[in-house]
Amino acid sequence: MISHGVDLSKYSYVVFGNELTKDKELADIAIAVQNEIVDTKLIVVSVQDAQIKIEQGEFVLTPDIYVKTEKWDGGHTYITITFYDYNTNQSVAVLKSSGIGLSISQDQNIAFGAIKKKLKQTFGDKSE
Repeated sequence: MISHGVDLSKYSYVVFGNELTKDKELADIAIAVQNEIVDTKLIVVSVQDAQIKIEQGEFVLTPDIYVKTEKWDGGHTYITITFYDYNTNQSVAVLKSSGIGLSISQDQNIAFGAIKKKLKQTFGDKSE
């Protein structure tokens, strides 16, 4: 979901910081999601470069990646990425996915595949 009135096409850059999930067991999925963001058309910049880009009138995003796995029979995995405008800290887009499979790892794979697809649909693929 994209915030009303936000033109995501004006965002060309992304800066990473404290976007990883707090659950250490799920850090590998959060890193995989971060790697998928890197594979979009967004250009990764450092905090210092982000400030320079903003001063030049460019728009920069920063993601908050949240991963949760429920560990009951088969479980359920949720992945949520909230993208914030790095300059204003306003939420501009939220991408969500979930997976229910026969095992926790299958849940995670389903949720990861879905979020990967949503990232490519929203921000394009670097290889295009």
